[in-house]
Amino acid sequence: MPWRGLTVSEQRQRFLEDYQLDYYSVTELAERFGISRTTAYKRINRFKKHGQAGFHEHSRRPHGCPAASGRIMG
Repeated sequence: MPWRGLTVSEQRQRFLEDYQLDYYSVTELAERFGISRTTAYKRINRFKKHGQAGFHEHSRRPHGCPAASGRIMG
């Protein structure tokens, strides 16, 4: 297991370093790091779009609340 003793960011960095070496297929990398191919492609695309900033977790908080009631005027 290549990720023992590593932080999540370090694991992601190692994954992308291995991807850039072009030695393993995405399927092999996903199996090696214990993630799905969907997650692997998501990380690769996030890295291509955001660079190093793509290693960090993104907030899953909604940007708005469409079901919220309007402001009460009184």
